[in-house]
Amino acid sequence: MASNTRPSRKMKPVILVLCEGETEECYVDFLKQKYRIPIKIVSKIVGSKINSRLISRHKKELALTNSESIDCFLMYDADIQSVVDNLLSCEEKLLLSRPCIEVWFLAHSEKVSGKDFSNEQCMEMLRKYNSWKDYKKGKLTLDQQEVLWNKRKIARQNIQHEQSTDHVFSMLGNFIDFLEEKKYSISFFQFSC
Repeated sequence: MASNTRPSRKMKPVILVLCEGETEECYVDFLKQKYRIPIKIVSKIVGSKINSRLISRHKKELALTNSESIDCFLMYDADIQSVVDNLLSCEEKLLLSRPCIEVWFLAHSEKVSGKDFSNEQCMEMLRKYNSWKDYKKGKLTLDQQEVLWNKRKIARQNIQHEQSTDHVFSMLGNFIDFLEEKKYSISFFQFSC
């Protein structure tokens, strides 16, 4: 006698990224397309205004069931200490870059270390590379996307990953590692369902 019950389906992992601006949103959207992973991006949330209640509200909007696990990341520039302090009070995974996200882009082309430099200095350093000479915040050309994709693992080696008080750093390598791991688990999920 055949059973009419279906095996319960596992939920796809849900990833939520809260970020401060268009550049971060553009970069995460690019990664979402490349990895083919479901990511919800909420941008233009000012770091000093973000709090646990606001994060919970966005997570609740995504959750289909109460038991569903949502991986939540906060992607911000770490150039303003009061914003960093506020983000540190949240329980979510941080993806900070100092002085700005462009330092992560720069790490795709050169080793980035040493004392802090300004956003403007970072942009000057980035624009000396052909792919980045016409770079505009909030947009990624096909050439820039190619560099970001093909050299993502090199970038991980080219920059400090942990927050430091007086050095440039980016935690975005941790996000790449997370997405690489999720890509395989989602492929397995799709194959087994």
